[in-house]
Amino acid sequence: MERTLRAGRMATFAYFGLSGFLLGMWVVHIPSIEHRTGIDHAELGRLLLLLGAGSFAGMQVIGPLTDRFGARRVVPVSAALSSAAVVGPGLAPNAWTLGAALAVLGACNGGGLNVGMNAHAVQVERGYGRPVMSAFHATYSIGGVLASLVGAATLGAGVRPAVTLAAVAVL
Repeated sequence: MERTLRAGRMATFAYFGLSGFLLGMWVVHIPSIEHRTGIDHAELGRLLLLLGAGSFAGMQVIGPLTDRFGARRVVPVSAALSSAAVVGPGLAPNAWTLGAALAVLGACNGGGLNVGMNAHAVQVERGYGRPVMSAFHATYSIGGVLASLVGAATLGAGVRPAVTLAAVAVL
């Protein structure tokens, strides 16, 4: 049992880090994507609402699926979908496609992956019998920091956002 619990904890750390990394990679590329799509800050602000709406919609779907199939099955699928969805904003040529890509990213990452991994984190915390949730959330932040470093390096090297985001999705 101890070995299974430890493996569950390590997997949960990995998924929290991945989620933070994926969202961080989108965030670090916002200025480039904003420029390429020809939108201004106000339009970007409106489009970001679709990220939140997609997240809310994803929560409504993934919550029941997690209850039915378990976080152990739902989280890996959600992680794969989130990884694929992060490419969308990098490929969007205009405001309409960027809005759609943000809604999908929100549904997959904010709704899908976050609901499943938090449900799994609750299970792991119960197994340990002590608070470990804050460590998982810290790993999310570490993923975001790593994304900012990788994103800054790739942007500094002149790599297009679509290429970087596609590489991240594959990895």
